[in-house]
Amino acid sequence: MNHGIHDLWSRAAEPNRLIAHAAMALALAACGGGDDGGSAGTEPSYPDPGGGLVYSELAVPLQEHLAAVNAEQVPSSPALATNIVLGADFYGAQPRIVTANYGFDGYMGVPGLVGTGSAARLAAQAHDVAWLDLDPALDAPARAHYSAVGVATFRALYGVEVLLADTIPVVFSHPVLPGSVSPEAFRVTLNDGSAVTPVTASFIPNLEYNERQTVVLTGYWGNRVAPGRPDAQYPTRVDVVDAETPMMLVTPQGLVPAAGLGIESANPYVPGNGPRVVAAKLNLYSSLGEGGPQSQPNSSANSGEDLYGAQAEYRLRIYTSAGFSPDGIGSIRPVDYGRFFLLKAKDRSGGVVELAEAGKSYTIDGYGTVRVVGLADTGLRQESYDAGYVEDHDNQYDIILSGDLAAVARIFEARLPSSGAYAAVYNPGGPGSPPAADPPGAVFTVPSQDHGVAVTDDLAAASFVSYVEIDGAVARDPATGQPRGRLLGPAITDTKTGYTVNAYEDPDGKRFFASFPVSPAR
Repeated sequence: MNHGIHDLWSRAAEPNRLIAHAAMALALAACGGGDDGGSAGTEPSYPDPGGGLVYSELAVPLQEHLAAVNAEQVPSSPALATNIVLGADFYGAQPRIVTANYGFDGYMGVPGLVGTGSAARLAAQAHDVAWLDLDPALDAPARAHYSAVGVATFRALYGVEVLLADTIPVVFSHPVLPGSVSPEAFRVTLNDGSAVTPVTASFIPNLEYNERQTVVLTGYWGNRVAPGRPDAQYPTRVDVVDAETPMMLVTPQGLVPAAGLGIESANPYVPGNGPRVVAAKLNLYSSLGEGGPQSQPNSSANSGEDLYGAQAEYRLRIYTSAGFSPDGIGSIRPVDYGRFFLLKAKDRSGGVVELAEAGKSYTIDGYGTVRVVGLADTGLRQESYDAGYVEDHDNQYDIILSGDLAAVARIFEARLPSSGAYAAVYNPGGPGSPPAADPPGAVFTVPSQDHGVAVTDDLAAASFVSYVEIDGAVARDPATGQPRGRLLGPAITDTKTGYTVNAYEDPDGKRFFASFPVSPAR
């Protein structure tokens, strides 16, 4: 298992501590943090695939806090309101909503949907919920049979009750400060011009500390009737609005208000509006921010390192508009790269090399070789994968790579071909496979279509942000809204890129950690 940040510094042998301190000193010199700011000819060159995460003694309280949260946190939406954002990706310099498409109708709070027996199957059919019949010998969990959520389960997860409610995943460019998320911060405009406030706003299923960019809304805003018909209802726009607790995004410049951001909402029951890849970001592999509550193992041990060990040299993170599934219910497995995804690279003559298979080394003429190891950020590693396998169904998939740095850097496009030799994907409102168990005449969300996105080469830049409060809410500058604190020094440094998370103490002695400059304590 990849312990990453959870490996306490105090467990390390003393010689290893000295080595780590030396590595930290080199990293400080590279960042201008030494006494003389470093000298020419001695600064590390980034990116450095041979580097790694280095934790100073200032990181011990952070590690202990994360270990405690992971051990104690129950799988509920309110529990995720703890301000922990660690090594989270951001996509572009300007904060924005990337997509906020209508998710699916009536799948949240389904009466009678409990377990996997015949009563649950009848409840699914009665409420137009897709159901996947599986071999009983698999002893598969409920999530392998259906993607909807029963009334009791929803109440346990979110603390409120809904009945046949709808969803919208709001996909942001930057992670959202967990403690600032509330349903009151969102306004959903419908096709008749009316506006509604969601019942809940939650990170579920994006549970990991580097996955806090997507907020899933639940409420009442649509049906499955085709637009243009008199009884059709669907959302057309989502906006972030002023709320009692202003919603904030975590950026390299600090905490930024999200109010004022908005985007049009597409209808997933209309052909052409299937789920999409919205970004693809290429980095040297890092375990920072991987993992979450141990009560949710599919999210706590599914990283590239968990699944592939030292083969995980690079990570190409696929960011999606919705959860992906082969049929709306089933899971994408670690071995499914070639079934759904296609990466393209350019050689020195401009020729395109398609990386079509996992486990095969491809020569990028003039640059070396690259190999797709497999997919991660799926579910747990298994010796084999059957129809009962369940992944975490969030908005990220990691394509794990190995090979020469120069060759990996030549990857320029990530595609979701969705036809021919490649399978399409659905959001969790899809029809199941085969759809024989579906209610007659029921309408389900549409599949993806062929599309691709440009790969962002972030091998040297390390476009991540971190912000963690371990003693509760810290003091804020009344003029800027930024956390106030005294710099204690670097707590975590990634010597592959120089990315650093610093430790701070606010005027009341509360400790916190940030990768961005904070307001000085006064």
